[in-house]
Amino acid sequence: MLFHVPKILKSGQIRHSQKHSANFQVLMLTAGMTTVLDTILNPCLISLTTLSFSFLGTGAIIWRQKLDSFFSYLTKFSEKYKVTCSALTVLGTFLLLDALATPAQAQFFQTAETWMTGQFTGAEEAITLSFNVLRGLFILYLGISLVRVIQAARQDEDWQNLARTPMIILIAVTMGDILANLIIGGGGATGG
Repeated sequence: MLFHVPKILKSGQIRHSQKHSANFQVLMLTAGMTTVLDTILNPCLISLTTLSFSFLGTGAIIWRQKLDSFFSYLTKFSEKYKVTCSALTVLGTFLLLDALATPAQAQFFQTAETWMTGQFTGAEEAITLSFNVLRGLFILYLGISLVRVIQAARQDEDWQNLARTPMIILIAVTMGDILANLIIGGGGATGG
């Protein structure tokens, strides 16, 4: 079984289960909104596939009891014809090739870096190094914060307060990138 909801016997367990249910719903909503935002900002096959799988998985978790007969049929079909492994291998290979075929263009402050490199000729290496160090520190901070938030959620601690600061920083950096793109424009390298 993919998801099993145990029977609740004591009132203390009911409150504990409702608390977990609320946390689960917040996490699923956040993941869904992030996936939708990724699909809007980067409309490619991988984004659409991730969005489809996230909605299918969320629906399967929410309506588990109603879809139980479908899952048992799917399990029997998979055991009989052995298509699950080969289908997932083909799908994974296709998505990997699609990901490797598209260039990586999703960098923060790429337009600002291009503009500054064009404005300050002779300092290209220093500007590139500075922007890459800032991007690296930003990614490290978000990664460490994500690990701390997941650990707090697993230990039934208050993970929302831990997630608040990284989310504010992520939104501030994203807004800074958008405003820099609005101020700079197309990022042309002409001065003056």
